[in-house]
Amino acid sequence: MYKYHQDATLVDSHIDTEIIGMEEEYQVPNLTESVSVDENGVLHITITNLSVTEDYEIDASILDKDISEIKGEIVTEEMHAMNTFEEPETVHIKEFSDVKITEKGLAFTIPACSVLHLEVK
Repeated sequence: MYKYHQDATLVDSHIDTEIIGMEEEYQVPNLTESVSVDENGVLHITITNLSVTEDYEIDASILDKDISEIKGEIVTEEMHAMNTFEEPETVHIKEFSDVKITEKGLAFTIPACSVLHLEVK
């Protein structure tokens, strides 16, 4: 999900977060993001939702880019889910298409316990 950022140009970005976790020493931000532009001018946004229970609505402002197309992919499953020899496809990349283009940029909901990659052209 992060491979698109390799050899790409980092884009200055910010995401509003809240601290989650039961014990103070193990608390983390609920969301993290990485944003870059590849050599073809495609914007790549990867967001991780570390909450195991909460989905978050995202209203993303995208400056200096007209949006004509969005492709998304996501890895999400229950926190304890894993691939095994018996069930090798429990956790896998799925298409994510529930993204709306807005006047300011994009709007979508990132599910709990997920990594989401959006390709914005």
